[in-house]
Amino acid sequence: MTCVFCKLVKEKSIAQSKCFYAIWDIDPIQEGHLLVIAKSHRMSIAELSSEERLDLLDFQEKLISCMEKQASVLGVTVVVNNGNVMDQDLHFHSHLLPRYVEDGFWDRVQPAQKIFPKEQFEADLQ
Repeated sequence: MTCVFCKLVKEKSIAQSKCFYAIWDIDPIQEGHLLVIAKSHRMSIAELSSEERLDLLDFQEKLISCMEKQASVLGVTVVVNNGNVMDQDLHFHSHLLPRYVEDGFWDRVQPAQKIFPKEQFEADLQ
């Protein structure tokens, strides 16, 4: 199987940094929905080098600042797709979702049906 991002992203990018491309999402949740996609094939944020992680934050900040200059955008929600939650044939990427007054964004989010072990998670962080 071939990674779609590795094949197509460069030609469709609207902006890029040293390590990432930005493209419009083909199935946007909100108007102005961007994907920030690693140029290198990485499957999770844990696989990014320190340089790539810093570049990701700097690039997202640049894109978000530009989005927030639009009068109708209140802010931006950042979502990271990582590991096994991604569609097949994709690699690490984040979503930048412009937010609008009464956009109903959280109305569309369904609560998780699984119980997350919060106490074990906190213990593992120690």
